[in-house]
Amino acid sequence: MLLDDQPAYPMSCFFMLKLQGRFNVAIFESALRKALENHPLLTCSVTETNGQFYWQNTGKPPEIVRLPLDEERRFPATKGIDLFCEPSSKITICNVNINSEESQLDGQTNIIFEVHHSASDAAGIARFIEDILCGYASRSGFAAVQREPVELALLSRRGTFGLAWSKILQTLPKQFWGIFRAWTFLMHRVMPLTPQKPSDTSKPSSDYPAILYRDLTVIETQNVREQAKQLGITINDLFLCTAFFAMQHWRTQHVTDGNRGHLRVAVPTNLRTSADTRMPAANIVSMVFLDRKLKKIQRTKSFYQEVHEEMQHIKRCDLGWAFIHGLTLYRCVFGSFRKMTRKDRCWTTATVSNLGRLFADVPLPIREGCVQIDDSLALIGVESSPPVRSWTAMGICAMTYAERMTINFHYDSGVLTRSDAQSILDDITNEVSLPR
Repeated sequence: MLLDDQPAYPMSCFFMLKLQGRFNVAIFESALRKALENHPLLTCSVTETNGQFYWQNTGKPPEIVRLPLDEERRFPATKGIDLFCEPSSKITICNVNINSEESQLDGQTNIIFEVHHSASDAAGIARFIEDILCGYASRSGFAAVQREPVELALLSRRGTFGLAWSKILQTLPKQFWGIFRAWTFLMHRVMPLTPQKPSDTSKPSSDYPAILYRDLTVIETQNVREQAKQLGITINDLFLCTAFFAMQHWRTQHVTDGNRGHLRVAVPTNLRTSADTRMPAANIVSMVFLDRKLKKIQRTKSFYQEVHEEMQHIKRCDLGWAFIHGLTLYRCVFGSFRKMTRKDRCWTTATVSNLGRLFADVPLPIREGCVQIDDSLALIGVESSPPVRSWTAMGICAMTYAERMTINFHYDSGVLTRSDAQSILDDITNEVSLPR
């Protein structure tokens, strides 16, 4: 992910907290500093020596910027994070009051966390944010929360994924399926959503990150669960199928030729084990990939079942490990990942991620489904988005908070207009939330 960080496509993950009430910036900053002590990768930069990369703790908290609240552009424009020059995280506080001397902010406050994906994945960022929320509640005198602390020593084994040689040998027979999938990954011709290339790849688009969203109601969220249940699939499977439908519909409407390849969806896979529950914020994620020819994508129950069975096979055979093993072999053969991160090939058409229920287990009071952080401050909403890389025109991220699902749609505004992106997002939300 460090090598895949390109000027026009920063490898940044985003989390946004929507707070309602009286927000104390000084208390937040105090809770942030304490949380950073337990999540050191979020204050690290990277150095390179003889072709090897090393984390280097800067000892500096992330930059905090104050900007006006804008519902139209909830994620303010950014240029990404240069890990060789600055820490791996940034924070933006948005409120109608942008006076940098003002500590008390009233009304709605949005806090945006930008984290380089090399430093942490969504699960790690969520744990970091939970520590901040609990620290805020404790410092404000609202709730004395005792959280199970993280173990910094666990960071030393994060790259091993808990894979002792005995476990590798046990899973080896199942991993042979991964060899076949790796072959198809390398040999399939993958179609981008649009053959159009961005005009300028020297920097991100002026509106990066271009993220649209749709908040589902409680009823619509229940409809998503019910539809998946009726089809005999998971909610994640439902979003995968819906992504294929939306891409097929948009491509057949806008691209008249060159439809002989595969559409590919990448699915992040959390490789944390029970032994990693106290791991500080870190990236412990793999990827699995689903390929489909355009003409094979059909709104039939058999298509839903086909995707469901493939995902179940991936889980049974632990094929999330196959990508990690494949990368290890690739580096042994070629000495570097640089060839794999070249810009002139489409590896993935879209990314689909379902974060599930967020902050459901935070040990803080719940009022009307929302986490209460102070007597006068509540967490009313959450949004998140992974990065999109070159040729990957869209990333779908679903999450559920306070019994309501939010769908974020991160798109490449260098090749898709806002109208295009809104049309695709409408297709997705209508498909998953309308009762059948």
